[in-house]
Amino acid sequence: MNTEQAYNVIANVLFAHFEPSEQFDKLELKMEIGDGATARQVWKYFNGVGSQPIGKRLPLQAGADLRRTVFFLRDNLLETTGEQIWGLTFTLYPDSSFNIEYTYEKSDWLKGGE
Repeated sequence: MNTEQAYNVIANVLFAHFEPSEQFDKLELKMEIGDGATARQVWKYFNGVGSQPIGKRLPLQAGADLRRTVFFLRDNLLETTGEQIWGLTFTLYPDSSFNIEYTYEKSDWLKGGE
């Protein structure tokens, strides 16, 4: 896997949370990345209103692909920059352009009992 392939997997999994006919201004995936666990939130924004998918279950393989992909990005960034990421926000637009932002601090969920 390379970075371009990883971004493609994330975009495809993000689309899988919604019906193909749904309109949006942007879709957003927020991931927290721990040592062996992840947590995600998905949002759709349309006409200034944010909503989360209701009743749409992500296929198990898509969830596994997403976890594998974010672990790859985490490990790749650590190897190439020396910086540890603890999360990311992937924003996808209708024209297929995207933005990705990395989180360099642990969230409360990842800190757990620290």
